[in-house]
Amino acid sequence: MKLNTAMMLVALATAGQAAAKPLVIATDATYPPFEMVDSNGKLGGFEVDLAYALCAAMKTQCEVINQPWDALLPGLQVRKYDAIMSSMNITDERRQKVDFSQVYYMMQNRFVGRSDKADTFADDPAHFKGKVIAVQEGTPQDNFITARYGEMASIKRYVNAQSPMLDLQSGRADYTFGNMVQLKVGFLDKEIGKQFTFVGPQFNGTQDKILGEGVAVALRKNDAKLKGQFDAAIDSVKTDGTFDRLLKKYQLEDLL
Repeated sequence: MKLNTAMMLVALATAGQAAAKPLVIATDATYPPFEMVDSNGKLGGFEVDLAYALCAAMKTQCEVINQPWDALLPGLQVRKYDAIMSSMNITDERRQKVDFSQVYYMMQNRFVGRSDKADTFADDPAHFKGKVIAVQEGTPQDNFITARYGEMASIKRYVNAQSPMLDLQSGRADYTFGNMVQLKVGFLDKEIGKQFTFVGPQFNGTQDKILGEGVAVALRKNDAKLKGQFDAAIDSVKTDGTFDRLLKKYQLEDLL
């Protein structure tokens, strides 16, 4: 009996440790102001704060970790973490691999080019003949540019979000195309982006489905319980004002 009691206590302690295991959420911290690493090596940004707010609404402990963009989906599938929050748009291709929570924002996209050539821009495939467009590889923006301008333009693809901006600044690309917030905060508002500006119209998933149906939490297939928890938490933070406060904190009110 004493042995059985001891075994029961060990089992209860183990169960308690399992219950206390934090929810792990992955992000690619190269998308300021959505996710970034500060000078002290600490993760921060709109979606990092939102992730912790959602966990608070779910009454669960969580940890946000930094992962390379191209490793996010494979890592989720092999259970390296439980969810992804990294401005990931819902697409049919991604839906074959993972499930998604409800949408928490719509991504607006636009070209950036040189200010002194802005008047010559035309949203016409012929305009891009001989031009170089730099994009982040494997994104809806990459797919959109490839489908719409791929026959005319030379498309340069990069693993992270910062490299296309650097190629534009150095003159190795004529345009980059991506999330307006990321481009404004991470490039146009900085010294390296002073000679550049937005050009052409805005694009989002309501105009062209290839750009995604909206940004959501990515989850493993058939994890209905966790999806339900995230859906309820998203409703909660939008109802209680937390979401709007985070938008204001990161100056995103008019950009999402």
